[in-house]
Amino acid sequence: MSKINDYFLAERNESLILILIGSAAFVCSLYFWFVVNERFYNGLSWPLVFIAFIQISVGTIVYLRSPQDSKRVQNFVNTLPKNIKAVEIPRMEKVMNNFRIYRYVEISLILVGLTVFIITSAGGFWRGLSLGLIIQSGIMLLADYFAESRGLRYLGYLKEMF
Repeated sequence: MSKINDYFLAERNESLILILIGSAAFVCSLYFWFVVNERFYNGLSWPLVFIAFIQISVGTIVYLRSPQDSKRVQNFVNTLPKNIKAVEIPRMEKVMNNFRIYRYVEISLILVGLTVFIITSAGGFWRGLSLGLIIQSGIMLLADYFAESRGLRYLGYLKEMF
C-alpha cells in the first residue's frame, strides 16, 4: 500500500510545484504588461498567462483530489479488490493515453514557437509570444514527462496485483 501512497503523494507534490510555476508565470506576465510594457514583453505575456491558468487549475485540482484518490484506491485494496481491475486500471490507462496526446500537443507548440522565433525580428511581439510558448510548453512537457513516468510505474504495480 505504500506504493499507492507514494504515487499520490508524488502527484500532490508535483502539482504544488506546478501551482508555484503557474503563479510565478502569472505574476511575470502582469509585470511585463503593466511595468515593462514593450512589444516583446507584451508578446511574452500571452502564453505565460494562458498556460499559467492551465498550470494553476490542473495543479490545484490534482493537489486537492490526490488525498481522496489515495483513500479510494486503498479502500479498493482493502474491501473491493476487484475495483482495482474494474475501475483504477482503466482510469490509469486513460490517463496514460492522455499523456501521449499532451506530449504531441506540447511538442507541436514548441516547434511552432521555435519556427516563429526563428522567422520573426528581434524585440517584436511575435518573437516574445514564441519565446513564451517555448518556455511554457517546455515546462508542461517536462512536468508531464515526470507524471507519465510515475503513472507507468503505478499502473505496472496495479497490474501486478492482478
